[in-house]
Amino acid sequence: MDANKLTVMGKVTYKQVVTQTYKDKALAEVDEQIKQIDDELANFDKQMDKTMTELTLKAHPQVEQLRQQFNMERQKIAVYREQMEASKAAVDALQEGEEVTAGEGNFVTELVEGEAFNLNLNREIVVKDDIVVKIRQING
Repeated sequence: MDANKLTVMGKVTYKQVVTQTYKDKALAEVDEQIKQIDDELANFDKQMDKTMTELTLKAHPQVEQLRQQFNMERQKIAVYREQMEASKAAVDALQEGEEVTAGEGNFVTELVEGEAFNLNLNREIVVKDDIVVKIRQING
């Protein structure tokens, strides 16, 4: 082991270059999530109606309290759906060629005596249509 070298973890930020292919893929993923939420809402409504009917027929003493709890839970799901719609609008508004942050991670690097410390620990990887097009050192 060389006493003048040290292996350490660095931070990497993943950037995505916006292309029509990227937008189409991202929009399809959001559409799929919205469809799943819609299915979940439909199932939730069916189950809620069935449960509320049963409780009403049995004259359950807390039927109104339970209805409020169901409605609050349904509202949470509806808010999540609205957030997905906003995500869809945000993806649609992206300009081709723009770089957007797609995630973060770590990488292993080797430090050598005499080199700049900060140049080795922060990097960006730029991806365009699933191909790495650039690896940048980030100062700081």
